[in-house]
Amino acid sequence: MGGEGSMSHAITSLRENRALLRKRRTFKEIREYYANLSGKTRLDFKNVSPEELLIIRNKIIEKAKKDKKKEILISIVALGLVSLFIYLVYWWFTV
Repeated sequence: MGGEGSMSHAITSLRENRALLRKRRTFKEIREYYANLSGKTRLDFKNVSPEELLIIRNKIIEKAKKDKKKEILISIVALGLVSLFIYLVYWWFTV
């Protein structure tokens, strides 16, 4: 009968996968390992005044507006080029 080779390969593959699962570390072990290496587990955030937050917010809004204008301009130019290409292809094959 055929198929003995493929079945033995499947059995071997399952056995190897089980062996890999036994060796796998748990998330808790990995976290403890890295926590011990760094020694520091809390993040220190900078304290910013409300005025500075407002300045940062305004800069972000201004940059977003510039990016949006740039995106619209690129879209219009791309649409124009695609339209021109389609027109030229149409003209080339109808003449």
